[in-house]
Parts: sequence; structure tokens; C-alpha cells
Amino acid sequence: MLRHSALDTIYKVGKFASSKKQSLTFKELKSLEILQITCWPDKIAEINNLLIKRLKIKNIPGFNKGILFENKSLWRMEPLKWWLFNKEIEVSEQIATILDMSHAFTGIEIKGDNSSLFLNRHLPIDLRARNFPDLSSSSTAMHHVSVKLFKISSNNYCLYIPRGFALSIWEMLLETADQFGYEVLER
Repeated sequence: MLRHSALDTIYKVGKFASSKKQSLTFKELKSLEILQITCWPDKIAEINNLLIKRLKIKNIPGFNKGILFENKSLWRMEPLKWWLFNKEIEVSEQIATILDMSHAFTGIEIKGDNSSLFLNRHLPIDLRARNFPDLSSSSTAMHHVSVKLFKISSNNYCLYIPRGFALSIWEMLLETADQFGYEVLER
């Protein structure tokens, strides 16, 4: 199914800043494939074993953690919920339910030396490495909107915004990014 980006009308590729310095990059993550897996409370051991076997991974990520494998990832969002990116999986309804969240979110990759400092202008999270290490995730709020933040590495984050709020949050992010200097990359 063809999916139009919530940012299509204002997504402009290029370098932008009121200064010459550019320390951030933004990129919309197109063609999102997000499956939310929610297991029944008494089936946690079964879903763990099933995910390990079907995804060919060594272990399941802990709470608010993720793992990367091939071009896919698995994130433990809540005690009984995982988000699986870029991979189809079938699970018996006796063990868990699967909800396709692909159309519900706009994903934005934010990279750069000042990415943590920039994000802290909007998020009430301590993003220092000792408190939010690589492969951490959080459900938080940005301008009263619930968002998901994933830290891929020290200067690389992915922000997932509900589609209906993506346009206004995108504008707010770029306005704040101006002080850091930024580039919007091709999708």
C-alpha cells in the first residue's frame, strides 16, 4: 500500500543554519515497518523462546533496551510489549497479539555531535551515557505528545512521533536545530 509521509509538504533537503557550523543531521525514515508484539502475562517465557528462535537472536532485550541484527531491530517497550522493525513474524494468538504500527508513526533519525544536547531541549530524559546507554529506548513526551526515543549509538537517535503530530513537531525540531546548524538528508 502506498504511504504518504506526514512531512511531504515541508520536507526540504539541504543545509540550514544561522551560523556556518553544522553539527546535526535529520532524516525521515521512510517505509517504516513496525510490528508491536504484546504477549499474555503467563506466556512471557514462550514468547521469549519464540522470538529467539524465529529471529535467530541470542537473547531478548531487557526493559527499555533493544538489539540490532542484520537490518532489523527488536525493542522491549514495556514489560509485555516489543516493537519489531523490518521483519514479519507470525505468532499464535494463544501466546501474543501483533499490531502493525507502521502507518501510525513518523520516524526521524537525528545524528551529530550535539544530538543529545539538542534533544534535551525538548525531552525530560537524562541522555548522558551512564543513564541512557547505547541501545536504550524510552516512551516520553515532547510538547505534550507521547513519543518513542531510541538511542542507536552515542550520537545517533531515532525519534518516533505519532503521525498526526509529526508536522508540528518537525517544525519545532528544525527551529531549535538552527542554533546548532543542521542538514536535512534525502529520505
